[in-house]
Amino acid sequence: MLIVPLHRALTRANFPFVTLALVAINCFVFLFLQAGDAQVEHRALSYYEQSGLDRIETPAYVEWLRAHSASDPQRLQAAQSGPPQLRIALIESDAKFLDALHAGKIIAPDDPRYADWHAQRTEFERIRDSAFTSAHELRFSHVEPGRMFTAMFLHGSLDHLIGNMIFLAVLGLLVEGALGALGYLALYLLGGIGGQLLSLAWHWGDGGAALGASGAIAALMGAYCVLWGTRKVRVFWWFFVVFDYVRVPALVLLPFWLGWQVLNLLLDHTSHIGFDAHAGGIVAGAGLAFALKRHGRVREDFIAEDERQEQKESNATAFDNALQLIGRLETTQARAILARIDAEEPGQLKVLVALYRCARYGGKPAELDAAAARVLAFDAKGADVVAQVKPVCEDYCKVCANKPRLAPDLLLRASSLMLRCGQIDTAELLLRGASAVTPEPPGLAAAWFALALRTPEGAPQRRARLEYVLTRYPASEHAPKAKFLLQQV
Repeated sequence: MLIVPLHRALTRANFPFVTLALVAINCFVFLFLQAGDAQVEHRALSYYEQSGLDRIETPAYVEWLRAHSASDPQRLQAAQSGPPQLRIALIESDAKFLDALHAGKIIAPDDPRYADWHAQRTEFERIRDSAFTSAHELRFSHVEPGRMFTAMFLHGSLDHLIGNMIFLAVLGLLVEGALGALGYLALYLLGGIGGQLLSLAWHWGDGGAALGASGAIAALMGAYCVLWGTRKVRVFWWFFVVFDYVRVPALVLLPFWLGWQVLNLLLDHTSHIGFDAHAGGIVAGAGLAFALKRHGRVREDFIAEDERQEQKESNATAFDNALQLIGRLETTQARAILARIDAEEPGQLKVLVALYRCARYGGKPAELDAAAARVLAFDAKGADVVAQVKPVCEDYCKVCANKPRLAPDLLLRASSLMLRCGQIDTAELLLRGASAVTPEPPGLAAAWFALALRTPEGAPQRRARLEYVLTRYPASEHAPKAKFLLQQV
């Protein structure tokens, strides 16, 4: 069973530097530091055969199995007739046999072969342990903190590495964005060690070893479920030949992920997959994420981004529906939809313009004034914004019979916009509306003078507007300028 949370778009704000660093470290360790292990293993196997250790230890191990493992006929058969590489693997993975072997209970010190055997066994273990992997992997039945850490960066094959790194990249982008670099790194390492501890507890008394980043990656799985909590997330699931995309609360994934690992841990004894480390990592990651969340160490804005994006998509569809309703003059329904969008995502000019259209067809002056005010108050800096505000301003003046009823400071602001658009007559209408209110807003004299300057020279309107500045605002700094220009006509 495969359940994978879907990625969100990669941006500069959520770029997963720590995740990429972890991927790079894992790849470097496998491709360079572990690269010589195959040669070391070949040398150890050759020495084991050529030195005679195989002829001494294999018969002794067969006798041991007959005496202690009568219920495991397959292991006995493999030890008797399997190739040397398999026989060595069986011996080296049997912790109880190795303990007895090193304690002198298999080949006793008084055995004539003991001295040669002991020297050969010591040399074989020296060669074997010179491999980078052997020196750093997690050994069962041994509590070694250093190996718990280093084993998280080792992998047994290229397929093992690629599979883990894909999951690390997918989960890392999400969890690192939610926790930040330091919190994420701490959870990854501590969660991985948590997985190693459960693996040791499960295999205590066994021989063999474990390696891989999957315990730490499983910690990210557990953390993801807790961090996103009851929020619905998009996931891809695949069970044998059935697959689909679904939206479910993130916490629902936790029992599925953990239950699948526990089920395989109890039933699957042949795959050599670290289900124990996976289960331990999930539990450790979930616990650590809960602690971080409780102490406010989580970026809730990042986690809520999916819901915001879903809301935007839903509102975009609703907005299109509202425009269709306006086109059919069903303004009451359209206004309800637009008001909800405006409350959830305030500050969208297209929504304000649509609300103005609803008020325009509704026939209530107070609603029309309020809707027009919100549009005209919008910060009209870009050309696209001006292109939406300008027709609303012109239409509003027309509906008001050229007597706009808005606040004077807003009319002054709108007149400036109309002047920038070249709509000089509309700008004058707005200025006259602002001038009819007491007290007048500051800057009105400057606005009238700017209007006069934008009027073509020689036009009667230019002279009339300059005279208006001179007579209406004789004490302003623009009056002498208007007088000078009038004398030049």
